[in-house]
Amino acid sequence: MSGGPQGTPRSMRPHIVLAGKCNAGKSALLNALVGQDLAIVSSTRGTTTDPVLRSSELLPFGPVVYVDTAGLDDTGALGSARNRKTRAALAGSDLALYTIHPARWDKDDLEQLASCATQRPTLAVVTHSDTTRPDLELLRELERITSRKPAVVSSTSGEGIWELRDQLAGILEAARKKGDRRLLEGLIGSKRLVLLIVPIDLEAPAGRLILPQVQTIREVLDGNAATLVVKDQELPWVLDQLKHPPDLAITDSQVVDRAAALLPPEVPLTTFSILFSRLRGDLPSFVESVYLLDTLPQGSRILVTESCSHQIQCDDIGRVKIPKWIRTYTGKEHRLEVTGGTIPEELDCYDLIIHCGGCMITRRQMLARLEEARLAGVPVTNYGVAISHMQGVLERVLEPFNLKGAARPA
Repeated sequence: MSGGPQGTPRSMRPHIVLAGKCNAGKSALLNALVGQDLAIVSSTRGTTTDPVLRSSELLPFGPVVYVDTAGLDDTGALGSARNRKTRAALAGSDLALYTIHPARWDKDDLEQLASCATQRPTLAVVTHSDTTRPDLELLRELERITSRKPAVVSSTSGEGIWELRDQLAGILEAARKKGDRRLLEGLIGSKRLVLLIVPIDLEAPAGRLILPQVQTIREVLDGNAATLVVKDQELPWVLDQLKHPPDLAITDSQVVDRAAALLPPEVPLTTFSILFSRLRGDLPSFVESVYLLDTLPQGSRILVTESCSHQIQCDDIGRVKIPKWIRTYTGKEHRLEVTGGTIPEELDCYDLIIHCGGCMITRRQMLARLEEARLAGVPVTNYGVAISHMQGVLERVLEPFNLKGAARPA
């Protein structure tokens, strides 16, 4: 997934979602914030249909993604579908900008704003200040609801846009300091050696590594440690060359059984997918749910889902390998469905969901998916957790997180 001119992946950028009613000025505000005519601006209701994403630099904070959405009051032929996409974007947002037209606001705006503010950091933005000055009473009510001074802007004249950018940067910086998360948190220190075991198969892109591997390498280097990258076939040879065993080994889930067999038992081992499941989601609940694979009756419905869409290969992990491993491990025929990029709107028909590591989406987006599953009463596990369990090495790959044996049924 493109990360914009600076190359920062969208999954590592906070998502700022512009929400509000039709014709409240969302698209014009997006154009003003990024300094480009990106979104179509029109007085016609429902001009924005699917969410429009734009990666940008928000100084002095850094890289972000702005998301323009359809109006929450869209009632056209496709209004309900557009509304669902808007609410899905909001559910995965790190910061919501609720736009309000100073001459057209009503009680519904205040209720929608209050709903946004209870779920995530939210800022009210009063638009069209060049034609209508907002009422002081309205501004006070908006501040009361969000606990933040509302922004008053004109996307046409540029009034308040620089101040709004500064305000957004401050909100995101405060959130980053409060909840900053790292992929290898608590696992390595400086001057340590991390061994990365990376198979090169049909799914590996030509000439480069995949995103989880690149992010892991960068974080190791940022921590003043070192990486050694090796294919699984060369692992025995590399281990023979080392004077001392690595301080941590991270492997692709597809060769986790081979890595566990070859590495000395004292070397901490985990997988890229498990690392990302801890960073993006809820690793303990993934571990608790994986044991359902041992007890689900024949014909259970299992959803295998990925956060991104990619070209399907003949040995695709989600569509080919995981179903094969499930049949081999359980000895049962289940009804498996596979989705990429999105998850079905109705989840309560499934008995178990197996989700990828989520390297292409943000933590907020992953948590929103987990909340949907929780409300539907469907347990969720993770690719790396499920594969390691079926390969008989789950306790080994959980040792670095002090989760060994946790949640295993008695």
